[in-house]
Amino acid sequence: MRLNKGLDSLERLGWRFGLDSMKALLRELGDPQSSLRFIHVAGSNGKGSTCAFTASLLQKAGYRAGLYTSPHLSDLRERFRLDGAWISSRDLTALSRQVLRACAAVQRHRGHSPTHFEALTALAFLWFKKQKADLVVLEVGLGGRLDATNVIERPEAALIAPVSLEHQDILGRSLSKIAWEKAGILKEGGLAATVQKNPRALAAIRRAAKERGASLWAAGEDFYFKPTPRGFLWEGPGLSHEFHLPLMPGYQAGNAALAVAGIQLLRARGLALETPAIQKALAATRWPGRLERLGPHILMDGAHNPEAFGALAQSLRLSYPGRRWVVLNGFLSDKNYEACV
Repeated sequence: MRLNKGLDSLERLGWRFGLDSMKALLRELGDPQSSLRFIHVAGSNGKGSTCAFTASLLQKAGYRAGLYTSPHLSDLRERFRLDGAWISSRDLTALSRQVLRACAAVQRHRGHSPTHFEALTALAFLWFKKQKADLVVLEVGLGGRLDATNVIERPEAALIAPVSLEHQDILGRSLSKIAWEKAGILKEGGLAATVQKNPRALAAIRRAAKERGASLWAAGEDFYFKPTPRGFLWEGPGLSHEFHLPLMPGYQAGNAALAVAGIQLLRARGLALETPAIQKALAATRWPGRLERLGPHILMDGAHNPEAFGALAQSLRLSYPGRRWVVLNGFLSDKNYEACV
């Protein structure tokens, strides 16, 4: 779906890092984000899936659960969801006009317009406020510290999915630097959880949490999960249970486990969700583009870096032992496609 020529034209501006432009845009719109509560999610691999699991869990707990993700697969409206339903075309059009007027005002005052992603993020805040969302699961676009979503004040919880080498020209050349950038979503006094395979990434996130005075749970230290043939076993404060993930590839265990950790953290903020309801929410979660079956022998997956391709290959071996595959890949030029292949 094409939005309209106005907001589409902002795509040519690309990315701009720094929060000043986004803050100026939100001021023009009355700071809609200030009346919302968030769960903020960053990472390199699995953050979209973690967001989907988290939103499903919140919905099962009785909250009006907003979900803002990027990019979309086929329709821009996918990025904006409330209790699983996309934003309506009417709301998208009306709010687009409002955001464009605010972008024009920023252009006049600052000499440059907000970017496409900044405009869409502002639109999301407006819509979730209009819909009276109880909690919004907010996916970082790129990085964390200087991402447009990081204008929010302290979220109810921050989750950091596995970090890997990506966007090195922007985020830094080392895994530690990239992880530190991702951990920029941590706030003073905030609650956070992370799943990291690489000890350097975990060390950088722990350092950032200490610098910012955030309380951090780390998988393997503060809570534990172990993939099982049917899902994963989760053990941590207040919960020990094996959860099943029907119709989900094996690599989703870590993402689901991180979402459960977020829910356990939120118990300190008054969230109540019994174990059977957690199981139902996880089992009901669907996230297109992750080993999605398009036909009897056709699968689609959004893996875009070597770590994600490793997880994809492992899932294929486990789910379809001995099968040979014809693989069609499409990459942007900044991706490490040789290592992926």
